Amino acid sequence: MADVALVTAQADRGKGKRGLIRLLVDRCESPFKSRELPKLGLRSFPTSELVFADCRVPRGNLVGGLGQGLKDTLKMFEQARCWMAMGAVGMAQAALEASLRYARERTQFGKPIGSFQLIQEMIADMATETEAARLLAYRGLHLLDQRVRCDRETSMAKAFATEAAVRVTSAAIQIHGAYGLSEEYPLERYFRDARCWTIPDGTTQIQKLIVGRAMLGMSAFV
Repeated sequence: MADVALVTAQADRGKGKRGLIRLLVDRCESPFKSRELPKLGLRSFPTSELVFADCRVPRGNLVGGLGQGLKDTLKMFEQARCWMAMGAVGMAQAALEASLRYARERTQFGKPIGSFQLIQEMIADMATETEAARLLAYRGLHLLDQRVRCDRETSMAKAFATEAAVRVTSAAIQIHGAYGLSEEYPLERYFRDARCWTIPDGTTQIQKLIVGRAMLGMSAFV
């Protein structure tokens, strides 16, 4: 659906990662094709395959210089991972609030299910994980504001927050029982969206490799 795409491209294969550049590709002056990809969740968040067949881009659309593409893209990932973490926090918070309402209102065996010990344990875990994710995301955003390198911290935030959102939304479905599976309640959408959120801007496994490299000073990447 975009009119303009920011594309990281290989300008000199002989230089490997040092030959990467970034280009602004305007669909009007440099036509390219796109095809939306249906997916599990995030259905209001378009994800498309882009095809650049015989697509010529003016030299003036170069963003940065030759060899800057990788560095600039990785810096962008630091920002994007914090945004992903905050999005995950929002999903988890929504699921937690829905569960609090339901646990107070739903009665079973003559009393609210919120008074059951196992429900309270689930609520406590959901709240703790949500707050921990929020604080990790805030730390990453604070470091970005300081303009210091923070790939370790932003990867921690993205990995923990997105996986926490999966666990929290799953627990919310469990608290709601059969209603949690119904499309009449938002819980199944929260869960689908949270599950999708673990993939973009680097999977959870990639984030762990980045953190491990930062901690050990040894790269697991080939």
